[in-house]
Amino acid sequence: MLYADTADKKTFLYTADAVYETPLRLYELEEQLAARDFVRAGKSVLLNFAHVAALRPDFGGRMRVTMSNGEVVVASRQYVPALKAKLGL
Repeated sequence: MLYADTADKKTFLYTADAVYETPLRLYELEEQLAARDFVRAGKSVLLNFAHVAALRPDFGGRMRVTMSNGEVVVASRQYVPALKAKLGL
């Protein structure tokens, strides 16, 4: 799994090939994946840090995260410190 996000009260899992819907809430996924390399990037986004290809600052303190499949996810400024900590910055 590359990342998970929520939209319209539904949670979706994104892989390199497909998108799947799960009945789990994002916080439930986060709890289950806590031991793995996942990090929260927003209220509605959970990233698999192992599949992060690039990070780039964005407007308003946000960060643009490019995943290994080329898809770009925007991390909100509230969660940018967690991403930086994961990098050791």
